[in-house]
Amino acid sequence: MDRPAPHLDEALTDKLIEWRRAIHRNPELANAEHDTQALVRRELAAAGIGEVVDVAGTGLVATIRGRGAGRTLALRADMDALPIQETRDLPFASENPGVMHACGHDAHTAILLGATFALHETRGSFDGEVRCVFQPAEEAEPLGGRAVVASGVLEGVEGILALHVDPDIPAGDIGVRAGAMLAGGQEFTITVEGVSSHAAKPHRGVDTIAAGAAIVQELQKIPSRRIDPLEPVVVTVGRFHAGTAKNVIADRAVIEGTLRILDEGVRRDVVRMIGEVAGSVAAAHEATATLDSAEGEPVLMNDPALTDLVRGAAGHVVGPNRVHEIARPSMGSEDFAFYVKAAPVTMFRLGVRNEAEAMTYALHHPEFAIDETALPVGASVMLESARRFLDGGA
Repeated sequence: MDRPAPHLDEALTDKLIEWRRAIHRNPELANAEHDTQALVRRELAAAGIGEVVDVAGTGLVATIRGRGAGRTLALRADMDALPIQETRDLPFASENPGVMHACGHDAHTAILLGATFALHETRGSFDGEVRCVFQPAEEAEPLGGRAVVASGVLEGVEGILALHVDPDIPAGDIGVRAGAMLAGGQEFTITVEGVSSHAAKPHRGVDTIAAGAAIVQELQKIPSRRIDPLEPVVVTVGRFHAGTAKNVIADRAVIEGTLRILDEGVRRDVVRMIGEVAGSVAAAHEATATLDSAEGEPVLMNDPALTDLVRGAAGHVVGPNRVHEIARPSMGSEDFAFYVKAAPVTMFRLGVRNEAEAMTYALHHPEFAIDETALPVGASVMLESARRFLDGGA
């Protein structure tokens, strides 16, 4: 590649850090990102970026047009935080009690803002257009990814790129993977109905705690005994609510959980099995059970050609020795997977790990923190990937 790799200048790098810290200080939950949306809108306007539209309620799309007709690419960042109390003592720690950017979406938003600024400044050097999507609500329903795709703002887009910070990869290194990257998700609720009675006379009631506990145990046999052991499936019960007093047999129990899969056909089979297990086990306890299940994110499938483009772009920016192949998909889910319905996609990983500064905590941990030296690297890889795509790559 004769063209030099893009690198953000010192002023824009400083802005990335400033934006990230401002967003981190004021985290907002899914579908309530009003201040974050306002910050992004204000900064875009200050840069003279005028083609900006709202999307999905609290999201924005900024379009950067080049010098002439050409290909159309989308870049995406998510903006919402999590209902977690931050415990790390940072000078820009969350000022919203019980809410924290524990998944790095503050970094994602700042990186995309930086990439958007740089694209705007260099728009006379490329053909085509780039739609920069600042998406709300990745963490909770109603999911923003689904809403963005349904809105039609991606019509005509030929490829879509996103990144996610990764505390397992050294700061500034890049991780890529073609094919299945993240699992599809599904939420389920099982409601068990029985008969209340005095705790001293359980034979006169139908104990939904006993029935529910048995259901939870049997659900774990779906992935271990009813699905091919080479097929990744995770069934997790995260909440179990039952009972009103310690001396009363509970007449109702509610079991809530999630399913993760890497094959959409397996999704249908497992949901059916969850219903069968709940119904049959409840019946064995003379109770009844009903299943309510909501399909969440699809499996995130990274397009091989687009992934190869990012791999090459990242190698050009940071050097091939700092680009890592991600060996296995994760069973976590991401609503970026909805974008597959609009165009080929790929999501790459941006390393933010710094062991010397104890920046090693997992995503969604109250001590999660990132090495900010990775921010301009993420923006530069996005820029180089965009330039290659608009030049005809992938």
